[in-house]
Amino acid sequence: MKMKTNDKKERKYFELYHALKVAAGPVCHYLFGMKKEDEISLPKEPCLVVVNHTCYFDPMIVAMSVDQPLCYVTGENLLRHRLANFLAVDVFRSIPCSKGKMNAGTILEISRSLKTGHYVCMFAEGNITYDGTTAPLAPVNGKLFRALQCTVVTVSVTGAYEIVPRWSSRLCRGNVSAQLKGVYTKEMLHNMTPEEIVARFNQDLYVEQPDSITEKACHRSAKGIHYVLYACPECGALGKIRGKGNKICCHGCGKTWGYNGFGKIEGGRFRTIWQWNRWQVEFVKKLVEDNVNFKISNLNARLFRIADDHKRHLCVSGTLILNRAKLSVGEYVFPLKKISRMDTRNKGVLLFSTNNEDYYEISVRKGFSGLMYKTFFETLEKR
Repeated sequence: MKMKTNDKKERKYFELYHALKVAAGPVCHYLFGMKKEDEISLPKEPCLVVVNHTCYFDPMIVAMSVDQPLCYVTGENLLRHRLANFLAVDVFRSIPCSKGKMNAGTILEISRSLKTGHYVCMFAEGNITYDGTTAPLAPVNGKLFRALQCTVVTVSVTGAYEIVPRWSSRLCRGNVSAQLKGVYTKEMLHNMTPEEIVARFNQDLYVEQPDSITEKACHRSAKGIHYVLYACPECGALGKIRGKGNKICCHGCGKTWGYNGFGKIEGGRFRTIWQWNRWQVEFVKKLVEDNVNFKISNLNARLFRIADDHKRHLCVSGTLILNRAKLSVGEYVFPLKKISRMDTRNKGVLLFSTNNEDYYEISVRKGFSGLMYKTFFETLEKR
């Protein structure tokens, strides 16, 4: 580790970070195929490390890939338990960020951490990929990277999606690599427009789902695939796709597809989850354009309000409905024009914030795709 400090508290933090990194080394080598000699050397001055988000293990993968201790920008849902909050914030200096909500406080914390000599890691997509392909960064990120007035480093992680896709619960072994893509000084960023910055970073971080996962990975069941595949290409039914074993089935029309366990779909027009998901997005656009009375719904939904201390408070249980005008759960009704942002966490829990900064979470017990609701909302928002 390059960083040195005379502060006793800081020195203990660096020693703990280094000890945990050494202890995790054999595990990362076994699961991810990572080697010490592949470590990336970061600039000497504190910088922002921007990484694509591929799986739940990305913070560990990035920590093992770079030679400096990092503070992570992390979802606030990880901080709802007292022990997790203590470890993430007090021990590992994580910076909380609320998904589905603007975070001026998060930006200030990033700036403060950089000024006090810490390296900060940010997964700029804001969420783990569902289909193995990097999502484009939001245009506002270009302004953020300039405003921080620091060096920004882009790092691209490949191979992690194959280890544990977001929709699956089974962890497999694989070969993960992290590559240094670009080092952008504050002078370089100052001379670029926000649009140019976003375009360059998108190019640096872009990773596609491979046509077929290498068979060095374990054979994976299709269970949980409904979190990402929610529309049937045969009958157009929504929320009827289910996966089990080596089969994907639509409970609407009975159509089945094969899933070879290594990322390849068989027996239909789509070869990969990425291709199917891209079709879904266009299907939703056409559905919104052609059907003014469209409605999607799920039974047994629970609406929680998220307080400033990250604790959830149950508001109501009932039927979740989204149409062209509103989102509702039971008697709680939210006009879409008053919802500022929407996102998901974990496999399919839905998060959204209102214009007055209220923050909510919606969970459904079975067969729920938060991604479907997010896609519909974003399609309507762009109209």
